[in-house]
Order: sequence, then structure tokens, then C-alpha cells
Amino acid sequence: MIRAYLKESLSWLQLAFFKPFTLQEEARRMTRKRALAIYLKISPAGFLIILILLAVVGAVCEMAGAPFNWTAAFRGWLAGCLVFGLGGLFWSLLGLSLGADLFLGLFGSLLFGLRFSLGFGLSFFLVYGLIFGLFGGLVFRPDSRLMFGLIISLIGGLFVIPFFGPVKGSSEILRFGTGYLVTVTFSFSRSFYLLPYLIQYWRSGAARNPFAFFRNSPVYWDEVIAMPLPFLSRWLVELAQSDREQGLAEISFIASNRPYQRRAAQKALLAVVTDDLRQVDRIEKLARAGELFEAFPSKAKYLPSGFDEARRRISSLAANARRYESANPVTRLVLLERMAVDVEDFRTAIAQTPIGMDFYPIAERWLDIVKAAEEKMRRRLDFTPIRNPFIAGNALLEVDGKLFKGRRDIIRALEENIIHPRQRTALLLYGRKRIGKSSTLLNLPNLISAEYIPVYIDLQEAKWREGDGVFCYHLAKAVYHELFQAALSEGLKQPSESEFDQRPFTRLAEYLDDVEEVLRRVRKQALITFDEYERMEAGIENGRITTEVLNQLRHLVQHRQGLVFLFSGSHRFEELKIVNWADYLINTKTLELSFLEPEEARELMERPVPEFNMRYEPGVVDKILELTHRHPYLLQAIGSELVNQLNMRNRTTATMDDLNAVVEKTLVSSQAYFHYVWTDECSDEERGVLAELALGEEIKQDRRGAALQSLVRKEIVEKGQNGYRLTVEMFHFWILKNGAASGSERVS
Repeated sequence: MIRAYLKESLSWLQLAFFKPFTLQEEARRMTRKRALAIYLKISPAGFLIILILLAVVGAVCEMAGAPFNWTAAFRGWLAGCLVFGLGGLFWSLLGLSLGADLFLGLFGSLLFGLRFSLGFGLSFFLVYGLIFGLFGGLVFRPDSRLMFGLIISLIGGLFVIPFFGPVKGSSEILRFGTGYLVTVTFSFSRSFYLLPYLIQYWRSGAARNPFAFFRNSPVYWDEVIAMPLPFLSRWLVELAQSDREQGLAEISFIASNRPYQRRAAQKALLAVVTDDLRQVDRIEKLARAGELFEAFPSKAKYLPSGFDEARRRISSLAANARRYESANPVTRLVLLERMAVDVEDFRTAIAQTPIGMDFYPIAERWLDIVKAAEEKMRRRLDFTPIRNPFIAGNALLEVDGKLFKGRRDIIRALEENIIHPRQRTALLLYGRKRIGKSSTLLNLPNLISAEYIPVYIDLQEAKWREGDGVFCYHLAKAVYHELFQAALSEGLKQPSESEFDQRPFTRLAEYLDDVEEVLRRVRKQALITFDEYERMEAGIENGRITTEVLNQLRHLVQHRQGLVFLFSGSHRFEELKIVNWADYLINTKTLELSFLEPEEARELMERPVPEFNMRYEPGVVDKILELTHRHPYLLQAIGSELVNQLNMRNRTTATMDDLNAVVEKTLVSSQAYFHYVWTDECSDEERGVLAELALGEEIKQDRRGAALQSLVRKEIVEKGQNGYRLTVEMFHFWILKNGAASGSERVS
């Protein structure tokens, strides 16, 4: 039983001395009661070990002819056990650190024993420095840094020495300084490990299994070796070269569990990875480059700064390289162009990180490889593939500004209606689905006067319907974000969500007061745009937000001189049933967004971007405008399909035959849009009218008048010289193609 007790005690003391990080992890999982029990259990064995150490010191002193007072040493040891043992117990009760508990009690008793037996001789100061070096290093260093441990131990000395008695004369100060500096440095650095470490390193060089020698070296014994170990990076690299998987595991182990050797592990990691990446000398190898990072966890603390960014970019490059392997020649060229841009971006980004010196030359080499492959592919092809600039379906972001065409009339009308703050009313930007409302709002920074700061709010996001307080918080946050991006947020505090938990509307009013003060100072106004405003009805219907939000918006419209409010949606107020919007947004002026003007639509098809190299045979663009009625979404969809069609056939000029083939493809690829117009925007009676028009039947206005006028108002039907017809001819084709004219139930 005594043997088991001693074994357990030595095990805990071994952890405290050699592996304080492991001890700290163990202590975190303990309750305070458990830690206290361990301290009480281990302390007797520890005090006994200290007594043995005192005896060893006494024997050495007598052998060296130095005086040693055994009685005083024993009394000091007893006093230290009592004073510092109780101190460690108090520390344990506070639950601060199990390692601190042990060292405070054990080394305190040793310090007392030495003080009363050696006085203030050099021997005492040497041992004192050792004790406080270990105490400051092992107790404080796991949570701090080497320098903090040194400072703590030095401060401890300044407090403890006067407690024992005054230090007299410069000789004692010199002895204190000498003993302290020598022994603290020695205990912190653990320089006594240098020889066994070097022996194991040299032995591993000629061994079949170098890992056995590495795992028996001091870097495995002791977690807190602060001294930079020579050749450690080289040793880790050699281990990885011997067995990549095991070697990387050892690098990860050292970086994660030996913080004072982390720099060496990081250096080894970079050496291994960069050596692998230097072997990438063709596109096929680049496709496998991402696999080189699989051994490393994402965002691990030990990874050097910039490593995760490099991994992300290289993985993206590798994905395109894999697509390159199975692509046709035209697509290969497009992918190579994209990869060249990505490598240039990678080179620029990585140059700003600490690992830039290692990765920058690799990026330079890869760029040469990609550009050489690109040039080779161009020589193989008879033509330069057309870069597809058309974006069908998604709103055009501000960065897509070159693709945004027209809408000058809307911008002019918008500025005319917001130029006089005192005469300002709410504005509604109305237009049917896919007509370009979101694109217009997102591109306002490129279109509107610099006097206005657009704040885009997409009410399709669920966060705007989670509650009144959340709505107010996100509104304040959106305004702050745009002012911050425009470098105009000086003096304005970033809103916190907790501020809006209580009295959210009052807090919003207070925050907007501050916003208006900033805007007045810089002589600007904020244009707040609510896209898809109808989505708020869902939040009101399910009770997540209240109509107080609408009352607040009405108040803001009427009383805020520095804020302009624009609502955008595909329904007029009278078309909505849940909320009486006209009651909340009084005197709203509607700006209607319709089809593009002929010259705007032609510019979109012929010159979507300056470098566009696709050409059209005579009459093709006119036919596109006729089929789509200049609808922005359909123009983009047909343009995208035409580019793909010509690239597949290695041509740059679109013919009427190409257009006919593309129209059929667009009817399929745009199925979701046509289906929405048919099922969601039209009633049963309106679908009946559309079916009759598609089949060329005569419309009886006395029976279909209301439905017909509704369709005209929605711009789905228009009145021509020979009567009514579908506005967009492609929708006409879709109805016939899907059998919709013979019954709405056939369209799913």
C-alpha cells in the first residue's frame, strides 16, 4: 500500500515538474474538491522528498567544507511545511492551479530550510534562484510566456528576501544577483538537457527507426524546455522524409504540446510542405496539390499565420486543375485563364503573410507553368474562346457594374424625388420578377450622386423577420456598415444586439439621431432600400414581428431629414392582402421598372463588357430583342446560352440557326421563371386568357375584361394594332411547348 502511495505521489510530482501542461489539462477536468484531495494526499510525500534534498545539500556542503546548520535546517523545513503548506492549501481552496499548490508547499519548505541552515551565502542564492526559477516557470509559464515567468520569479524574490531579513552590503546583493541569474536561467532553459538531446539526435541519423530515438529524447520527457533545441527543425524534417505520415504526426505533436519549441515545428512544417509543393511542375500534379494539406487540421493554433489561407487557395487551384484534366479544349483554356488569375491573387495575398518568403517563389513558378500551358492550349485552338459575361438569374452585384445597362430614367426619377427632404415621400420601386430591381438597387453606388450613401437591405433574409428588436438592430447595423465602408463612421458606435432587447424602437431612434448628426457633418444622406418588401408580411402573419415596425418606418419616412427610404417589390400595395401598406406608407410614389429601352438592350447584347469578342449576323440581335421584348433576365439567359453554343463549335459569330437552337435551350433552362409567372403571378382566370391568346383565339372582353386588364397592368399582355397579345414571345412559346394552353393542370 505504501509502495502504491509513493508511486502515485511520484507520478503527480513528475507531471508537475516535467509536464505541467498535461497536469493543467488534468486539473481542468477535476472538481475543486478532487484537486484539494490530491494536494492533501501528495503533500506528505513531497515534504519528505524536500527533507531528503535538504540532507543532500547538507552533505554536499560539509564535503566541500562549508558550514551547514542541521538543526536550523530541520526547523526551517518544519516552518516551511507549515507556512507554505497552508499557503498551498489556501491556493488549492481557491481552485487556482494544482501545480501551483504543489510547488508553493514543497519549494517553500526547501527555501526555509536552506535559509536557516545556510544564511545568505552564495549557496543559498543559487538554490533560491533554482527554486523560484522552477516555481515561476512551471506554475506561471504554462499560462503565460517565458518572460512573464522570469518577472514573476524576480518579483517573488524581492518580496521573499526582505521577509527573511535585510540584505546587507553590495557583496550580498552581488551574490543574490549572480545566484539568481545563473540558476533561474538554468532552470528555465533546462540547458542540462542539451547533451542527452544531442546524443539522441546523432544516434537517430544512422538508425533504421529514427522515431524511437526521437521519442526517447528530452523533448518528449519535458514539456517546458525553453532553450531552443539545436537541429530540431532539421530532425523533424528528416523524420517526415523517413516516413511522411509519422513525421507529420511528430511535427503536429511538438507544435501542439511543446509551445517553446513551436517555432521549430512550424519551420519544419513549412519545409516539408514547401518541398512537396516545389515538386509540382505540371498541371496534373497541381491537381493533387490540395492532398498535401490533408494531414493538417483546419485552423489549428500551431499552424503559422497565413497557412490556412495558403491551403484554401491551393485547394481551389487544385479543384480547377482536376476539372482541367477531364475538360474539352475550349473549357481547358477557360480554366487555365481562371487559374492564372487565381495564382496571381495567391501570390499577392501570400506575400503579405509571415510565410510569404516560403510560398511566393512557389506561386511564381506555378504562374509560369499555368501560363505556359495556356499558351500551348491557345496554339492548339483555332480561335479564342468567348468569355461569358452574361449572368442569368442572379442579381448583378456592384462589382458587376460593367454588365449593368440602362435604367437612367429610374435613376433620374429617383434623384428628382429625393432632392427636397421637406417634400419627400416614401418611394416604391415596382417591377415584376426578374425585371432587374435588385440589380438596380445593388448598383446604386455606381449610378446615383455621391451625395447619397445607399444602404441595401434584402428582406428575403429571415433575420429581418425574427422580431421587432432584431429588426431594429439589423437596421442600425446595416446603416453603420455602409458608413464604415465609406470611412464616415467616425464618432459613431457600432450597434450591439443586446442594446435592442429592451425598448428597441427607442434605441433605434437614439441611434439614428447619432447617424443623422454624422450625415449632417459630412453633408450626405443615407438612401435606405428595402428589397422584396412584401416578405415582411410573412413575419407579421406568424406573429414574429408586429405592425409597430411599420409604424416606425412610417415615422422615419416622415421625420428623418437625413434618411431616404425606398421600398422595392414585385407587387403594388393594393395587390397585397395581409397588410394595408397604403395606410402605413402614406403618399407613396411609385417608380415603375419595366423592360429595357431598345438601345439599352442592344448595348447589353452587343457590348456587355468592353472586351467582348462575339459577333452577330445581321438581324440576330433584332430577333433577340423581339423574342424577349427586352426583358433583362431573358436577354442574359439567351446571351449566356449563345456564348456556350459558339464556344462548343469553335466560332465567334452567332447565326440565326444558333439563335433558334439557343431559344429551345433557354425555354428549358428558364423553366423556373416561366413557371413562376404562370402559376404564381396569374390567377386561374388569367391563365385562361393566356391560353386563349397563345392559341390565337379571340378574347371576349365582356367576359375576360378584368383578367385582361390585370395582365396588361402586369405587362404580361399588351395591346397591339390587331388586338391583345403576349408581351414576351418566348413566354408564348413556353405555354405552347408545355401544353399549358390546353389546361393549366398540365403545367407542373
